[in-house]
Amino acid sequence: MSFINTDDLVVLGAGSEWFWTALSGIALVVTFLAIYRQLRLQQTQMRETTKVLRSQAHYNAEMLGQRPLEMLIDDKDLADVVTTGYSAPGSLSEADWFRCSNYMFLQVNAWEYFYYQSRDNSIPKELWVGANAYFRDLVSASFGVTRPGMARFWSEYREAFDEPFRGYVDAEFAKRPTAPESQPKAEPAPTDA
Repeated sequence: MSFINTDDLVVLGAGSEWFWTALSGIALVVTFLAIYRQLRLQQTQMRETTKVLRSQAHYNAEMLGQRPLEMLIDDKDLADVVTTGYSAPGSLSEADWFRCSNYMFLQVNAWEYFYYQSRDNSIPKELWVGANAYFRDLVSASFGVTRPGMARFWSEYREAFDEPFRGYVDAEFAKRPTAPESQPKAEPAPTDA
C-alpha cells in the first residue's frame, strides 16, 4: 500500500500537478508583492497629502486671524469705533455698535477656527498656543477684568457659536469680572474769555 501514487508522475511539464501548483504559488507571491508595494505607495501619498492639508489649515488660520487686524490698519474710523467699543460700548451709536460687534464676530470666528483646528491636530500646537493667548487677551483688559465691549458682544452673540467652543469661551469670561464701562472722553467746554 502506498500513500502517494507515483505511477505516471510527471514532475515538470504541462501535465504536472507540481508544475501548476508551483506556478500558481509564484503568481500569488507576485500578487502579494504588488499589493504590498501599492499599499506602501499609498501610505507615502497619504503622508504627503496630510502635510499639504496641515499647511493649508495653518495658512487658513493665519488669514482668518490676520484679516480683522488688516481691517483696523486700513480703516482709521473702524479702529476708533472698535477701540471705543472695547471699553465703552454704550457710548457708540447703534450703527457703530453694529460695525464693532461684527468686527468682534470676525475675531471670535477666527478663534473658533483655531480652536477646532487645534482639537483636530490640523495646526501646530505652537500656533494654537499663541493664537489662544491673543484671543484670551481680547476678552480681558489689564488687571484681569473682562473688557465691557467683549462682555456685551458675547452676551448678544454667544448663541451663534456651538459647543464645545461656546463653553470654552464661557469659561474664559467666567474667570474674570467685567470691568466697569469707561466714560467717553469729554470734549473741553468752550470758555468765554
